Amino acid sequence: MLTFCELTSFLSSADFAPFLGWAASAAVLPLAASVVASGEDEAEVDEQGLRTKIDELEKLRARTLEQQEELAESYVMLALGLYDTDGDLHEIFDLYSKAEGVLRQTLAQGEDEEIRRRLGTVDLHRAMTFNAFNKMDEALNCYTAAIETLTPLDSKGDGEAKYDIAGMKFNRGEILYELGDLEKANKDFDEAFLAFRAVEKISTDMDTRLYLAKISVAQGCLYRDMSLPLDKVVDAYNRAMRLYVELIDIGQMEHERELANVLLDRCTAIYEAMVNQEFESEEAQKAQLDDILLNVGRGIEILQRIADGSGDFEAQYDLFNGFALQGSMLIELEQFSSALEVFDRIIRDFADFSTDTDPTVVDHFGAARDKRGFALINLGRSEEALAEFNRAIACREQIQSDNFDLDDDERKIFVPTLASSYVNRATAYAALKKIDEAKADCQKGISLLQPLKTEDCEDIETIEEFESMFKILLESWAD
Repeated sequence: MLTFCELTSFLSSADFAPFLGWAASAAVLPLAASVVASGEDEAEVDEQGLRTKIDELEKLRARTLEQQEELAESYVMLALGLYDTDGDLHEIFDLYSKAEGVLRQTLAQGEDEEIRRRLGTVDLHRAMTFNAFNKMDEALNCYTAAIETLTPLDSKGDGEAKYDIAGMKFNRGEILYELGDLEKANKDFDEAFLAFRAVEKISTDMDTRLYLAKISVAQGCLYRDMSLPLDKVVDAYNRAMRLYVELIDIGQMEHERELANVLLDRCTAIYEAMVNQEFESEEAQKAQLDDILLNVGRGIEILQRIADGSGDFEAQYDLFNGFALQGSMLIELEQFSSALEVFDRIIRDFADFSTDTDPTVVDHFGAARDKRGFALINLGRSEEALAEFNRAIACREQIQSDNFDLDDDERKIFVPTLASSYVNRATAYAALKKIDEAKADCQKGISLLQPLKTEDCEDIETIEEFESMFKILLESWAD
């Protein structure tokens, strides 16, 4: 039978990180701003006036070039207006199709750079609309069409077109990343980065530095998912940090939060690599962890200042994640009292997260309760740990209830983390010599995972690995 110390060490080293990563995977960075924006979407749209204008222009038997452009522009403006007011989606796409048809007809009459640019804009807006409604394949096709439309302008040395194409490739790369096509995503990110670098050399009017930073962050995340060498991952994050520092140095203080998050991402990447690394001694391992913790603390300081001054939920959530990372590393250092202080603060200062409307936020709050329970159990406070694991289970079970308007597939994403909470509670029962209860919780974890093992399950190996862990625990309690 496993001793209690061996059991808790086993669970800590596993940490159920693959489950947490699986639940939070496919998180895509925000789309780049519409880099070919023509300005129409910034003004308040007069829907009735546009419909009247469109009706008048459509009735004309023969339209001048100017009238063709006006009609296409009116279609786009109306589509943007309907999108902003949650109008009919079919009508929005129909308007974009009409705009494209008019512009292609006009372009067929003779090459016109402005018409070509407008045509690229239509495909871009359509791509972003498809993406907003999670129609990824259609969005990819539209981005590709927009890039092809603007490429002749880029070939002529048009800096604006090069900038537009770079932004579109970044956007397309993000979608490919979300869809799991990492090689193609990496190719788009590389090409977008080089294009923005080229634009930076010929123009200071465009905000290329910000996009270079965003691409660098995306590449750091991508390289981690591609299991590339740590040096390559860290280089990407370091590059992003340098770029954000440059933006902050010229007065763009709004990028401080992004800088802090990149710092934490880099710390996480180094920490993940360190966990699987062999060290000459325990002292050498702890020295590296101490160094990572120092940088985590710096990131938290920045986020704390931003969160205190803004009251913004996103800043609060970033701060929450920073503390959670800090607490997890303290557990790895076996500094359980310090870890408990961090998780006590999380439970106190972010209590509202347990009832948030976003299931991911609730799930992560449940993870914080699990970590707090783990610190308690290692401090010999098993009764308190049991109570904390009960709260973690209650928190995560909300997601499986009708409290959240999720379909079955969406709920399944959060089942593995719920299973991990049951097994964590089993360790507390075992520490209290309540072996029957421990076995029941372990069996519950297995039963939760079993329905996920389908032919189309992409994470079948992860599920089977954790099932094996649970069975090992059951065998250890067989006596």
